[in-house]
Amino acid sequence: MKKFLFIMAAAATLFTACSKDEQNWIEHDYSNDILGTWTCLKAGFAEALVFKADGTFESVGVAGGEYWEYPNATWSLKNNKLTLSSGDYKSNVLLEIIPGKSLALVDAKGTRNIFERCENDLADEIVGMWVCNDGLTDGVTIMTYSNNGKSTITTAAALGTDDPLVKQESDYVVVGDLVFMKLPTANADSQPKYTVARMNYKPNGTSAGDIMIHENYIPSGDGLKESVMSFLRIKQNLDLANQKYDYIKTYVTNVSGEDKDIPFLNTSFNFAKMDGSIIDKFLKSTLFAVEFPNANTIKYSYLMDGQNIVIEAPIKVEGNKMTIKMSENGPYKDVEVYTFQDQDNTQMHMYMHTTSFEKFFANTSLAVMLGYGQLDKNDTEAIAEVYNTVADAVESINLSLVMSKSAK
Repeated sequence: MKKFLFIMAAAATLFTACSKDEQNWIEHDYSNDILGTWTCLKAGFAEALVFKADGTFESVGVAGGEYWEYPNATWSLKNNKLTLSSGDYKSNVLLEIIPGKSLALVDAKGTRNIFERCENDLADEIVGMWVCNDGLTDGVTIMTYSNNGKSTITTAAALGTDDPLVKQESDYVVVGDLVFMKLPTANADSQPKYTVARMNYKPNGTSAGDIMIHENYIPSGDGLKESVMSFLRIKQNLDLANQKYDYIKTYVTNVSGEDKDIPFLNTSFNFAKMDGSIIDKFLKSTLFAVEFPNANTIKYSYLMDGQNIVIEAPIKVEGNKMTIKMSENGPYKDVEVYTFQDQDNTQMHMYMHTTSFEKFFANTSLAVMLGYGQLDKNDTEAIAEVYNTVADAVESINLSLVMSKSAK
């Protein structure tokens, strides 16, 4: 209880009735106005308060790297003075309410925090799987929330690791529009023990489905920096049969490689200078599209020099991991692509880490070269050189392709 009582803020509202010769202070009873859920989020401090009519209240908060939960503290209000109690500890703070909007709490030291009224409890709405929808993170960030207070953050792995994605499990608590993440203690030395985000939930926020925007503060060289991330709700099992998607845009991060031009079809790529724009330009110019004639087959197509080039292969789906079995079609390599769909299948994300990208890039190049008769499929040395050239040029890359359901 000490932690939140040290940090909580309040300010007294004074209403005045003035005559010519005197000024009288008129107190207002805010006992009914204070009922409900209130949340505060700012750099270094976050708290959610739930005041109940029976004189109890709930406090969940984070400050100074410490976390607290007080589900059954008590409150009383008299003459704009709010008394907060838990066990043997009691504290008096001053209260100001802007009706329907916010309240302010100020303690004896003058520390003042503003709490916003929260009408919508997002504890149920947050449950599910969400993929970062704004390209602000390296490669891919997936947030999965179960209804038992457990969550998993999945991100692109660091360089030199075998597993392309890293999963970190943690506990979470939602009060109002705040989500408190209690990170594993094993990581306490390298990152904060707790993080907090204010959620802005937009059901059917886009044609692709539900949007959840997270506003929080992240560590930086200058202390804490405000961050905003947008997440799209997705399914954990793919629904691919009879779906067709057209390319929209590319997110590329963590790119490094050899400083030379690698010729590819009608263009070239330099992975030391890559920013994603050349891939985006190329895919748009070729009208890149992905089609699933059934749940076990992928077809991706390019329009090259007026000729429609189609690459077809069987696929194996495990949750959100899709393995494109190109090796069954000839001298190609299989590619693992992490794939995500929204609730109505109107949008699809395809994520590739470095190894997958190298194989995908080389497979596509090889397929086109074979199609144009530039290579013999039995020339193993020439085919190996195609893959080696790409692997030598690319040191690291995280690539996310965003696709939209085709209107055709």
